[in-house]
Amino acid sequence: MATMTPSRLDDITSDWLTDVLREEGAISPDAQITGFERTDLGDGEGFVGDIARLRLIYTSGSGPATVIAKVPTAVELNRATGKSLGVYEREVRAYDTLLVDIDVPRPVVHAAIYDATGDEEAFLDQLIKAERLPLFLLRLLLRRVQTDADVPPCILLLEDLAAAEMGDQVAGCDPTRAAIALGVLARLHATAWGDACPPLRHWFTNGDIVPRLFHAQYKNNRRSFEAFAAERLSDHAMAHVKAIRKTGLERITRMHEAAPRTILHGDFRLDNLFFAADGSLAAIIDWQTVNRGPGALDVAYFIAGSLPPETPESTIDDLLRGYHEVLVASGVGDYSFERLMADYEESLLLLLHRMSGLDQLEFGDERGVALMDSWFERFDARLQRVPQ
Repeated sequence: MATMTPSRLDDITSDWLTDVLREEGAISPDAQITGFERTDLGDGEGFVGDIARLRLIYTSGSGPATVIAKVPTAVELNRATGKSLGVYEREVRAYDTLLVDIDVPRPVVHAAIYDATGDEEAFLDQLIKAERLPLFLLRLLLRRVQTDADVPPCILLLEDLAAAEMGDQVAGCDPTRAAIALGVLARLHATAWGDACPPLRHWFTNGDIVPRLFHAQYKNNRRSFEAFAAERLSDHAMAHVKAIRKTGLERITRMHEAAPRTILHGDFRLDNLFFAADGSLAAIIDWQTVNRGPGALDVAYFIAGSLPPETPESTIDDLLRGYHEVLVASGVGDYSFERLMADYEESLLLLLHRMSGLDQLEFGDERGVALMDSWFERFDARLQRVPQ
């Protein structure tokens, strides 16, 4: 390589792009990139990653006119949170290992690089062992881990999906578009349902592998999260928020033990979806939180963040039925619609527990704040169906 793997967007050079894209076969062997125009993709586009469109200038050979570059965010608080969650290596491995043989719409990967330190597997083992610690020590451990922003060089170069329409989390979507997205999600889930789910790895773990650690994070953030939520949620929803103080740990364990396991995208929302001109789903991006767990978690996360608050629950039921019908048509025969309905409601409550982690992120200006406000308003509407 002409230069080391870039750690920031500013570190990317023409020589590095030429070398890595040649090596990956993304450009012709005689291609020479002598420059590029960079357009940073704006506020609210990525909370733990910095993203830019690179318009490549060639003096010889051929290759894509543009690529999307993604590196760990320069915002130190968010980068430390991303590192503590393992999102940077996870997304690279999702693209170069996990999704290679799975039929799911995604961008072409021109390069996926993570300069591993060799400590990654040991870190997971340490987390699992830490589960034995008293909760107050777990909380101290998390506070220390979540201040470490030293991330190994890591970069993705992806297909530019500018010709497709990117979903808009702030604007939301109608039930027709939601049904299209959930149909693709059901086909993804069906490919890895139950025994077909890929094996556990240090970067591809069960959502319940360290439940007490998740609960320690919740307890660290609980007061600030509840204050944030109280300004945005109804009394009914806040009663659920307060109830998870006692039920959160049990919910994590029970949900993951009882429901069939599959590949979870983990952040299946409109900002991570691209739609083709004919309305079909062209690509799913942002696989930083891919993990193993109950499919209903992805479903509840998408529905709660996408549909207008005034959407009637009968429409939500229709969307759930459509998802279930695609599951069955794709070969899943051991999961009833009634079970899905129960898991959906349980997932809404479990997601409340996980949302406490939002306190560990900076949302930027305007769009990031608008995204959170609209998300909580929609989530509140969906929680109304869940009895206290």
